[in-house]
Amino acid sequence: MLGQVVFDSWRSVEDFDTLFPEEATRFLTVNGQRVPTIQMRPGEVQRWRLVHAGYQDDLFLRLERHALRPIARDGISLSHMGELDDMLIVPGQRIDVLVQAGTPGTYELRALPYDQGYPSPTGALARVVVAGDPLPMSVPAKLPLAPLATIRDDEITGTRQLTLSKTGPEVDATSHWQEFRFFVDNRSFDPNRVDQRVRLGAVEEWTVSNLDRQDHAFHIHTNPFQLTKVNGQPVDDLAWLDTVIVPRQGSVTFRSRFLDFTGRYVLHCHMMNHEELGMMQIVEVSAEG
Repeated sequence: MLGQVVFDSWRSVEDFDTLFPEEATRFLTVNGQRVPTIQMRPGEVQRWRLVHAGYQDDLFLRLERHALRPIARDGISLSHMGELDDMLIVPGQRIDVLVQAGTPGTYELRALPYDQGYPSPTGALARVVVAGDPLPMSVPAKLPLAPLATIRDDEITGTRQLTLSKTGPEVDATSHWQEFRFFVDNRSFDPNRVDQRVRLGAVEEWTVSNLDRQDHAFHIHTNPFQLTKVNGQPVDDLAWLDTVIVPRQGSVTFRSRFLDFTGRYVLHCHMMNHEELGMMQIVEVSAEG
């Protein structure tokens, strides 16, 4: 569980003012601990389910001298396993990775510098201590078939366009949170308004555009989606997600099936400040559409 700890000069979090300034994070945590130790034996393979429970910022992770091998995203198995030196995770995302311990020693899991429109927090997250008798294990050569089938072009029954934006002073660093509003389709969240009405059984393609100078973390409840394009360019791996970065002044395109749930739920930016200041909508799925 990856967390961000924020507090003011009095060592307390008293109100929203403390949380609003970007770069407010004082330090990062794993399972509520500051730089805990993870024990592994040489050759051992562990499965880590990383949950980004931070309130605001992307984390660009690296485990010193070790590869991270993603096998699932947002609780949905991937169709194949890659091997990454660095990995980006945003608030709300869950990424399962396999980690195979190398030679004995102490290795640091760190958040590296990353530009999300402002600097993401950096620093040590945990120390991995590899010691003891070897435990030779193998990494799977391949993964089982993904649980959800790829959405074909001929399945699409409709398309939608959503736009993320905000208003506020030109110089964010000198501003107060009350001067900002965040929008989806130029509207702030209203709990009494349904923004997206979807017919049960629909299979839709959505494009979400971001007009802001900062990245946003788009998240939708209940129905996951298959990411197909980023900034209009096809992606190589058609992963199923429920949370994705919408790059600043860019876009993402995804497809989703609305098959078995009727009722209301929300979509929103998973950066808490943006959601709380209006970047959220209600989706309603019904037999009538």
